[in-house]
Amino acid sequence: MRHELIGLIIVLSACSQEHHSQPESLPASVRVQTQRASTGTNQYTARYSGIIEARQVIPLSFASPGTVTAIAVQEGQAIRKGQLVGQVDAATAKNTYQLALQKQQQAQDAYNRLKPMNENGTLPEIKWVEAQTGLAQAKTAVAIAQKGITDCHLYAPEPGIIGRKLVLPGMNVLPGTPVLELLDVNTVYARIAVPENEISAINKGASAQATIQAIGKSVSGTVQDVGVSADPLSHTYPVKIQLSNSRRAIKPGMLSDVRLNLSVHTAGLLISNKALQQEASGQEFVYVIVNRVAQKRAVKTLALVDQQVLVTGELQRNEDVVVAGQSKLSPGTQVQIIH
Repeated sequence: MRHELIGLIIVLSACSQEHHSQPESLPASVRVQTQRASTGTNQYTARYSGIIEARQVIPLSFASPGTVTAIAVQEGQAIRKGQLVGQVDAATAKNTYQLALQKQQQAQDAYNRLKPMNENGTLPEIKWVEAQTGLAQAKTAVAIAQKGITDCHLYAPEPGIIGRKLVLPGMNVLPGTPVLELLDVNTVYARIAVPENEISAINKGASAQATIQAIGKSVSGTVQDVGVSADPLSHTYPVKIQLSNSRRAIKPGMLSDVRLNLSVHTAGLLISNKALQQEASGQEFVYVIVNRVAQKRAVKTLALVDQQVLVTGELQRNEDVVVAGQSKLSPGTQVQIIH
């Protein structure tokens, strides 16, 4: 028993010595993925999401107040210039016209009776002037009354497509109250929102390609309008791409994928959009790996290029930029690059 106890003590002592003789383990390195920063070009293609708009939206309204008696068109209907699209009750206007016509006839009769007397010099000049003035005023009243009847009818000022009906028969309307929307869709716009750091690269007349998934069609176009006032919430600028739509297959409200050929005047480096990070102060930065150690580089975004970002700043060409695992990094962290 004594020999067994001595043997156990020797074994434990040896294990203890072996444990204390092992060196302390080094901290584990962080596993990351990298991509090399490449030289950007002044010409590149940018991608945006847009929505289709009609080239022109004309709100149609009656020039005369009244009760709507008819809306002669349907939403989506193609109409020609001068086509009747609606009317209001014209009873009062017609009665006014008849009254004016009767007064004109009375003035004409008085004019005809006094004309021979004026010619033979037996009519005082003042009476003849009154007869002439009365006839002229009566004719003007008839013309005004006639226009009142015309104003009870609404005609299309341009050819186009009826977008929306805003009133129904039986409703009362005032002059200027929109009753229909007339759309010009022979040419349409793809409206996109461009971030403030990219708007300077977009110029009127730049070529573009818009893909409308709803109809499976891709259409070439050009930049028609570049906004000068940013949205106060999103800090984006509206840009309109003009697209031909002679067959009217592209409808307002459809979504579009727009690609713009842009140019920048500042040279930069292209990196993955997964690499870009931002500090609380708003300063953008990326991590690069130098001799298996993470280092921080301050950068500034120039433009978004598909899945990449064109940047300038402290980043150097061909540096290995971290695109995965950077959330565990800080300057000086040991890393292991995986592929």
